[in-house]
Amino acid sequence: MLPKSRFARDVALLLALMGAASAGCKDEPSERRAPPPPEPVAATCGTSGRLNDATNVELLPKKVAGFCIDPAGSDQGYGAGAKQPLEGICELYDGECEIYLRHGIERAVEARYVDGDGSGATIGLQLSRYASAELAYAMFTKRAVGDDDPARGDAPKPMAAGGAAALGMGNAYLWRGVHLAELTYNDARASAEQVDARGRDLLPRLADALANALPGALELPPSARALPSEGRVALGVRFLATDVLDIKGAGAGAFGYYRDEAVRWRVLAKVEASEAHAKAAFETLVGGTGVAEKGLGERAARLELGTPKMEWLIAQKGNRVFGVGDESRVLREGMTQAEHARICLDAETKRKKLAVLLASP
Repeated sequence: MLPKSRFARDVALLLALMGAASAGCKDEPSERRAPPPPEPVAATCGTSGRLNDATNVELLPKKVAGFCIDPAGSDQGYGAGAKQPLEGICELYDGECEIYLRHGIERAVEARYVDGDGSGATIGLQLSRYASAELAYAMFTKRAVGDDDPARGDAPKPMAAGGAAALGMGNAYLWRGVHLAELTYNDARASAEQVDARGRDLLPRLADALANALPGALELPPSARALPSEGRVALGVRFLATDVLDIKGAGAGAFGYYRDEAVRWRVLAKVEASEAHAKAAFETLVGGTGVAEKGLGERAARLELGTPKMEWLIAQKGNRVFGVGDESRVLREGMTQAEHARICLDAETKRKKLAVLLASP
């Protein structure tokens, strides 16, 4: 017979071994995983709900082409008369809010249109309001043209809506009065080609409805109206609220993009409140680098601007300032005179075009 102490130790050891064996044979439960989330149910025009703020959408058409304002309260408003401060637009215009603030934005609204059939497709809308129609139009040309060449193949195309409108790939822009509307068609299930095709069908219809709903004049700012239409590239107008031609203190003005086969040029137009203002604007534009030209308007000068160098001929008559210059988008450093001559107007042709502008009513 084993001593009691040894017996107790052996029994304890045996029980421990049996427990370990039992644990090794036990079925381990599989890791518990959360069930997959249910597929989101797309909002439809019949879905009940409420808006965050009815004033966000008071200027918007309620339903267009089978799409309606999202009833699920996705609208947001920032700035004057809205629930959220203007600084909140930095969430709306990611990385670009400073551009909108520089253009005098007063209020911005974000809204969404949903497909009434419940497909999940949406049209996003950003509607911004500015301190003046000129500032709103400047922001429109910044969005539709920007610093790119409007003659490029994938540039937005003009639409007949409002005072000015442009249609791109899955997006569109509309200007009327003090408002700028930016539209985007979205469908996560569709290819890029399908989104483009569907956007080209839907966005002009919503833009037209918006143009009829928004208040304000349709007439372009005087400087933009003064640009000649002959030879102008489609949607080829850029309006700047300040520092036109990137010349500090030059004030507001418009320039147009022109083309005659391979030859490209730009036209500057500034319509001022008085002849004295136009004279001051001319002096600012020409500065101390211009070389005086005779026989054009009340005063004229030839100068070089930018890099690569663009030759401009600028003149003032009455309350208007006009200029004809090279197109920077087709220039490059190191071009030969022959290469330059193939794509730019010669000095005499610039004079003739400028004389016609100065003689226009």
